[in-house]
Amino acid sequence: MLVVTAGLQSGFYKSGCWHLSREFVNFSLKIIRPLTLNPLRHCISAISLTAITVNLLFWIPFLILFALIPALIPIAAVRRGCDFCTDLSYRGAVAGNSFWLQRILGIRMQVTGDLPTSKWQKMLVISNHRSWFDILALQAVIVPHGPIIKFLVKKELIYVPVVGWVCLALNFPRLTRGQKPGGKGKDFDSVTSAVMEMDNSPFALLNFIEGTRFTPAKREQLKSKYEYLLNPKTGGLRLMLDNMPHCDIVDVTLIYPADMDFWEILSGRLKQLDVHVTCNPADEISNIKHWVNSRWQEKEARYQQART
Repeated sequence: MLVVTAGLQSGFYKSGCWHLSREFVNFSLKIIRPLTLNPLRHCISAISLTAITVNLLFWIPFLILFALIPALIPIAAVRRGCDFCTDLSYRGAVAGNSFWLQRILGIRMQVTGDLPTSKWQKMLVISNHRSWFDILALQAVIVPHGPIIKFLVKKELIYVPVVGWVCLALNFPRLTRGQKPGGKGKDFDSVTSAVMEMDNSPFALLNFIEGTRFTPAKREQLKSKYEYLLNPKTGGLRLMLDNMPHCDIVDVTLIYPADMDFWEILSGRLKQLDVHVTCNPADEISNIKHWVNSRWQEKEARYQQART
């Protein structure tokens, strides 16, 4: 799936330990924010985060190994075998996380709609975005019966231990979001490369098209016309469809019963997450912007119904 050394040479060590430490601290602060939890809840959150981290650490060496072998032995049959093993390792990691979240913490995922039916199906996944937990939830819903999920990540995320290693090992498309000279061009190339890779090893490419996690403050700052969502951005999705016009678009709505972030969810406060899934052939969508706006209006209606 990836020549790991190429990913490392692209800048992982270039900025030094200071940049690594800064990104790790920023990432940690985003996770461990709420001070309203009682000490027991904080302990449960810490244990949950440790369990998820240990599970990922167990599978990361396998992911790296199966990424390196095709680079050292560039034979088609070897690549196919390593892709198969990577797929199994990814699913093992997802199963471990899902076991902890659903069986230990008792989070119930109430899923409705059209779930994927093939593990080799090419698809683009879009979803509203509220917390880091969204990724774990989407993996728990889609991966057992569908393809593994890759997602677009901010380039800075590769400096975060464990999370960054997974992003590198699985060759997640890394975006600068146009923040540096030539950034938009690099983002374009990164997304295009990820879409073209689907021809060799099908997977689902996840795009949170709101661009960032929802908070009431961001809703006001970005002047969203929705009460529970941010305005969707269709540029990246249009780019993907231009390179992969015959795929399916899986639209997922994640409905939380109340506002809570990742650390609170890991404490066991979330008891049920409503998940609605629709599958739409891209060939049947003539106007992507109009279609996305209609999907977001439906998401908003579902949220209003759930919260009242």
